[in-house]
Amino acid sequence: MSQENIEQVAQPVAPMQTPAEVASGGSGNEFLQMIPEELRQDPSLTPIKDVENLARSYVNAQRLIGADKIPMPVNPTDEDLDRIYGRLGRPESPEGYQIQADGTVITEEVANNFSDIAHKLRLNPQQAQGILDYYRSSMEQTTSLMAQETEQMKEQSEAALRQEWGLAYDQKVQAAAKVAQEFAGESVFNLQLADGSALGNNPEFVKAFAKIAEFRQNVTSEDTVAEISQSNVMTPANAQAEIDAIMNDKTHAYWDRRNPTGRQKAVERVQFLMEQLHG
Repeated sequence: MSQENIEQVAQPVAPMQTPAEVASGGSGNEFLQMIPEELRQDPSLTPIKDVENLARSYVNAQRLIGADKIPMPVNPTDEDLDRIYGRLGRPESPEGYQIQADGTVITEEVANNFSDIAHKLRLNPQQAQGILDYYRSSMEQTTSLMAQETEQMKEQSEAALRQEWGLAYDQKVQAAAKVAQEFAGESVFNLQLADGSALGNNPEFVKAFAKIAEFRQNVTSEDTVAEISQSNVMTPANAQAEIDAIMNDKTHAYWDRRNPTGRQKAVERVQFLMEQLHG
């Protein structure tokens, strides 16, 4: 190796800065020396580490020039919030929401109250309509579910009474309804119980007024022609009780073969009772 080559290798190499050193300051923040001293301590320049970052900040600032900006106060007052949300689309008054009543879920009263609340909450029309649509859908689903449950309870009540009363069901229900309307009024049937069902669909309610009707008929003998024609209709329980009495009474005409006429009537009676029992 020549002397010249040795001298070239021995020349000192200038130290190089890493990207991390440049980003954290290094010599890259020397641009502060290029601006007036009164600007160097401005807090807005603290994040800027080099000329490249300064240039990017300037470009971004230029993009915002002319954009529609909404100033955000540090501690906004109600007036500040009204102005801000007004810029975001809140109507000047509740009437600006133009909520339409549908006559069912959204009545005029509901529409007016909702508009007042939406305005106090500073909602824009799209937000208010979205909440109202959800409310309407939820109420419609709830109403539909309640109607299904009411119909199911009504069917269950009718099935229970038909099983207990058999062929006498129609007669007893009509008699109970007549007494209830006479003494309690038509509105009593629509009274709502704790489980949400109507009083008129409650089997215990119907049975109670059926007993009142039966008691009234027995005590006052206020039978109409129609009631008399239906008096032969019996409940399964009553039919079974009379059948048991006949079967257990060996002196009854049903067992007396020496009295064909009386026995025939007794047999026919038992047949009638069996029809009442089994429908």
